[in-house]
Amino acid sequence: MLSERRAKIVATIGPSLASKEALKKAIETGVNVARLNFSHGSHDDHLFVINTIRELSKELKAPVTILQDLQGPKIRVGRFSQGSMELVEGQKVSISYNYDGSETNKIPTDFEHIATVCKPGAKVLMDDGLFELKVLEVSGDVVHCEVVYGGVLKDRKGINLPGLDLPIDCLTPKDLEDLKFGLEHNVDYVALSFARKGEDILTLRKLIDQSRPHIKIIAKIEMLEAIDNLEEIIEASDAVMVARGDLAIEVGHSQLPALQKKIIALCNEMDRPVVTATQMLDSMVNNPRPTRAEVTDVANAVLDGSDALMLSAETATGDHPFKCIQTMHEIIKEVESGEGFYYYDISLDEDHVGNPQAIAASACLTAMKIDASAIVCLSTTGKTATLVSGFRPKARVIALTKNEDTLNALELPWGIQTFAIDPYTSTEIAIDHVEGVLVKYGLVDAGDKIVITLGVPVLSGTKTNSIIVHEIINNEKPLNNKDLPLRCQL
Repeated sequence: MLSERRAKIVATIGPSLASKEALKKAIETGVNVARLNFSHGSHDDHLFVINTIRELSKELKAPVTILQDLQGPKIRVGRFSQGSMELVEGQKVSISYNYDGSETNKIPTDFEHIATVCKPGAKVLMDDGLFELKVLEVSGDVVHCEVVYGGVLKDRKGINLPGLDLPIDCLTPKDLEDLKFGLEHNVDYVALSFARKGEDILTLRKLIDQSRPHIKIIAKIEMLEAIDNLEEIIEASDAVMVARGDLAIEVGHSQLPALQKKIIALCNEMDRPVVTATQMLDSMVNNPRPTRAEVTDVANAVLDGSDALMLSAETATGDHPFKCIQTMHEIIKEVESGEGFYYYDISLDEDHVGNPQAIAASACLTAMKIDASAIVCLSTTGKTATLVSGFRPKARVIALTKNEDTLNALELPWGIQTFAIDPYTSTEIAIDHVEGVLVKYGLVDAGDKIVITLGVPVLSGTKTNSIIVHEIINNEKPLNNKDLPLRCQL
């Protein structure tokens, strides 16, 4: 079953997955989250993906989270008259907002404040750090540099200015237009690129809450300033992404592994789902097999505590998108089945927590003590299920709700399986519905024990406040394999 894998897979949608057939195969192969990268593609392109995935989700009975990834204030090289410029080590070049790309040794940029923020000795990195320039001097609106590492620099490649204070807003005019589109079409998560402080997340939250308060926010950690403000950013966010591409450029590649572990550990501690991203299976963009280093990277990201792992170019533009998804699925499954993978991360310290955290921890502890097959969260918002997920129980984590938005959003956190449930008017009817769903889908057998969390009294809409231990008595046969939801099929 696809549902036996706990860590989730995020696939970036691009030309390689641009048809209904390809999107269907991607979901069938194991994708839980579809990332729409708004640095590329038109609104019409993204709308096709949104509508197609929603349609396929119903057809396959497989909820899929739709993640809108805003471009953010990405600084880029402008366009060259020849489409590129060759940079040679030791060459003197200059950068300016006012260049048009027609002259040799002159690099245009879309960042009009570049001469204001740069200073002698600063680094200017381009194209994900492949090219490095050293600032020699600044004159008027021109930054004079020397090439440290060169190559062929193409149009519109990214620029990073590590360690410099950039006078830019967290949301650009393009981001605001894209956000409006995302809200209109009810995406599940919005990822904020280049978040620097908690206030950036709160700014985005105010805009989202005006029309779609249920939509969640992912903070992308990819700037040096974000590391200094890490706790406040995590606290303000619903989830976090370790965006290793720009982050490595900002902090230095040798610093990245320790920072990745630190960010993941802090997110685990603060009950925030965390996605590890960038170049996880990068060689598979062109090759049908990963390198040994990539296999180890994926495995370590799971062992570190990631809720989800992301494929970028591998599925957006790569030659083997489905092979990439399958490979990631297989690596994760192997890690999770090994002796080195630890479940039940429950603290028994005497620290005081809120009611939701206490209910979630108690449900996990109870499940461990009675060897329960599943922890079932009857939920409206999915909060309890997400908290249960954070304790990494070995029992299945199943969220049942009649809220479609909640079903879709819960495909991101670790280990949660999501299913729709019919309305219920009492605790007894709720338990009956739970047992019916689990038996029908082949998730439990007669005699299994399950732990259920819910709000009592049911009809008053009370938030989750109760835990019930229930033994399965229904011994009916599950549905035929072809009639099961996709992720329950063998």
